[in-house]
Amino acid sequence: MSQIDNELAMKDEPVMRSGNEPPLDEHQKLYGFGGWLYFVVIGLLLTFGNSLYYLLTTLLPIYKDGLISDLQSENGNYLVLIIYETVTYLFYVLFPLYVGYLGFKKMKRVRTMIICFYLLNFAFNVGYYFVANSIEELASPDFIGEQGRNIVKSLITCIVWIPYFINSKRVKCTYVN
Repeated sequence: MSQIDNELAMKDEPVMRSGNEPPLDEHQKLYGFGGWLYFVVIGLLLTFGNSLYYLLTTLLPIYKDGLISDLQSENGNYLVLIIYETVTYLFYVLFPLYVGYLGFKKMKRVRTMIICFYLLNFAFNVGYYFVANSIEELASPDFIGEQGRNIVKSLITCIVWIPYFINSKRVKCTYVN
């Protein structure tokens, strides 16, 4: 290979930039997985693991052992609650897998999907509060207080992580495809 060919191979192609990205050297430092994203991934892994465990140990036996029909005949609200929990926990198992796939592919949609995940988590907690509160046997002060704390925790999660995913230079530099 001649010296000219080698020099041509070494030249950088001009990159079209929109102006919203950080300078190129800062872009290279911030590109890749790191920083606060570790906490997000740990949270998604814990959500996945806990939800899968709950589905397999709590909800699946209700369906397998025929308890669902007993709950339906006893109080229709229990059936609504069990179906609500099943759908919610299936979401908590499948959505982190999807976001993980997008993350490994460095897709731009990661930002939007994570924001949707946090907003849906908040909405699920609010919905669960009202569904569970409609069942007299569950509407104890302790149980309702716990659900209220879950709403506050998911709201704080939204307040912290949604602005991070909107404004983070690392997120903008990493998820570009």
